[in-house]
Amino acid sequence: MTRQFDGRFFDGKSANAAPAIVIFETGGLFIDLATRAFSWPYRDVAILDCQANECRFGIASEPDAVLVLPADARETLAEFSPDQHSRHVGARRLGGAVAVMIAAAGLIAATLFIGVPAASGPLAQATPRDFEQRIGANMAAQIQTVFRRCANDQSLALLRPVMEEMAANGNVGFETIRVNIVRTSAPNAFALPGGQIMATSGLLDAVGEDQEAFLAVMAHELGHVRNRDGLRAFYRNAGLGLLLEVITGGSGLAQQAVLIAGQLTQLRHTREQESAADDAAYTIMEHADLDPAALARAFSAITASVSDNTEGSDEKSDRRRLPTWLKTHPDTKERIADANARTSASGQLPLNETDWAIVRDACNQKDD
Repeated sequence: MTRQFDGRFFDGKSANAAPAIVIFETGGLFIDLATRAFSWPYRDVAILDCQANECRFGIASEPDAVLVLPADARETLAEFSPDQHSRHVGARRLGGAVAVMIAAAGLIAATLFIGVPAASGPLAQATPRDFEQRIGANMAAQIQTVFRRCANDQSLALLRPVMEEMAANGNVGFETIRVNIVRTSAPNAFALPGGQIMATSGLLDAVGEDQEAFLAVMAHELGHVRNRDGLRAFYRNAGLGLLLEVITGGSGLAQQAVLIAGQLTQLRHTREQESAADDAAYTIMEHADLDPAALARAFSAITASVSDNTEGSDEKSDRRRLPTWLKTHPDTKERIADANARTSASGQLPLNETDWAIVRDACNQKDD
């Protein structure tokens, strides 16, 4: 038994969509792009998002690739692989070697860090980077079931090479940086494990035409990536059972409760980690021939966007309204002063005005 659909395939390397003939058959999806053909095993396929007429499908081994099919393909996927998929996120099976590594990580977690948050750092440093990337990809997929990903394929195609060059100059330890923009008015950005970075539409609105301020925030998040702070926060907050469930792509209630309802607040970092990420941002900006003081402008823009509609509030009230990205530092004024002290002349911005406008408009595009 087979089932065929016409769809569109985005390889994640450009903004162009390739027409695709997709056949549901035993064992997986057969995808014919005219120029090449390949298969996606059902065990690795995930439903990223569904609208009234279409669904987006992804696969763990190609995090940037997106397959767009008619909405009824979701039911077809359930028919062909009933034990592998929930409504939005498919469970992933890992190989025997990875299973052994999970068991070893579980033993380390049980003996070294459960109830001992200080051990999260050594455990993070001992974690293989490809293993960390699996954790980050799974967390990103979970978060995007709540915070809707913008229709930003073209925007990300423009932004990705800029981010990867900054990452290379900053020696962050991951050649590939996965950037996504999600819809929420809160001006925010955060780094998940494995080189996954998320920015919000609220952040783009806050910085406006100041491309350099946005890139300074991204440089700060690259600092967290380099220091593996996202993985440290993950280990620090997860119990052994949740650890195993998330790494293996499980869909139990514990995983959903923590990753979706509480994970963003649990990704807060210590003051020392935030200061280290600021320092990394200054270095990355300098290497990119950009002004490190743009980070001060980002702080000011984020703070202003939160307080624009607030009058007569005291400093303590203002602190409660600040997004998570600023809360970990008790004195944002000092942070701004420190960034301003690093000021230097900027070179040419990576994106021209037209391309930056496309990035800024990412969350105003119609869905594909």
